[in-house]
Amino acid sequence: MKGACSLEELWELLKQKGSDLTGIIQNFQLFDLLILTINAIIFLFASKIIQRFTLAQELAEKRTKSLRALNLALFSLYFIPFFLHETAGQISKTVLVLLLSYLTVYVVNMYILHKFGKEKTIGEEKVLYDTYQSEMFSLLGFLVILATAFLLIINIWGITDWLKATSVVGGLLIVGYSTKDVWAPENIHGLMMLYNGDIEPGSVVRVPELNLLAVVKQVTLTQTVFRDLRQRHQILLPNSRFHMAKIEILSNAPSKGLLQWVDFKIGYGIPSVEVEAFLERVWDAAAAAQPAISQTGKPHVRLVENGDHAVTWRLFYSVKTIYKMMGAQFAIQRAAYDLSLETGIALSTPYTHEVTNLPAPQRPDVQAPREME
Repeated sequence: MKGACSLEELWELLKQKGSDLTGIIQNFQLFDLLILTINAIIFLFASKIIQRFTLAQELAEKRTKSLRALNLALFSLYFIPFFLHETAGQISKTVLVLLLSYLTVYVVNMYILHKFGKEKTIGEEKVLYDTYQSEMFSLLGFLVILATAFLLIINIWGITDWLKATSVVGGLLIVGYSTKDVWAPENIHGLMMLYNGDIEPGSVVRVPELNLLAVVKQVTLTQTVFRDLRQRHQILLPNSRFHMAKIEILSNAPSKGLLQWVDFKIGYGIPSVEVEAFLERVWDAAAAAQPAISQTGKPHVRLVENGDHAVTWRLFYSVKTIYKMMGAQFAIQRAAYDLSLETGIALSTPYTHEVTNLPAPQRPDVQAPREME
């Protein structure tokens, strides 16, 4: 009997909860159902919607997650207020304004990017990237959409008196001024780089101060995205830190290619003619193995330093495909190693030690003077 009573109580509880939920749903109007339907459709097709208006795959995944998180949050905010029927309509309209504003930002940004952006081929991939004009129009569009959404929400909740109070406007100005050190420098440096046009997607840059050798993927108002040439991973740098450093733009090399070099320490005793012939053979072998090495003209070999233990020789070569500059360097090093085994010219720095000008040995019959007592 006790078990039967528990089942009956459970059934009554479920009926009560069902009736409460039915009552909540019955309070929905056509406008509320429309909002919930739009929210559900966006949640289900968030991935396709974001990929349609986003070029970078990594950025599309992040935006998809954030959009679905917003959908879930808005669902929760929408259902909870129906226990307080007075604010149900206001919540539903606010949900619609926020959701449509969120999507409008991406649609407007993509339209501006196609209208004022530039297209460039990086390797085998075509990339559409922002320019100074597109970033300025995107920023202006974002501010207009944000202001429109703010005014709509104020009118929905009937608090238009806020706009008449100078305290609200003053508070917003104080918040913006107090946080200017966070957002202003990055935006200013980002706009300066976009305006100058020296740094753009596809540019190969080297920053010795930051130990950076990478390809620029994207320049935004807050940060610059790179693809490391050594390890192929992605690097994010604040615009202010990157722009204030010494930047070497390697992609602006002459048409014959970017001049590079490799140093070799070879021991004394080998005639310079033999060393030069050896390094020219190294260049020939590396150029045959790596198409990125320009074969226009002949390589240059120079003696850089007569060191304590070895002579430093420098082999100059040109790279016509900047993105493969690391592969060209690896080809040079491997060719040098293989030919060193064949020719007997060692590439290891020899250790030499010569003792000169030793002090004269002390005679055993000479005694040191005694101290005076």
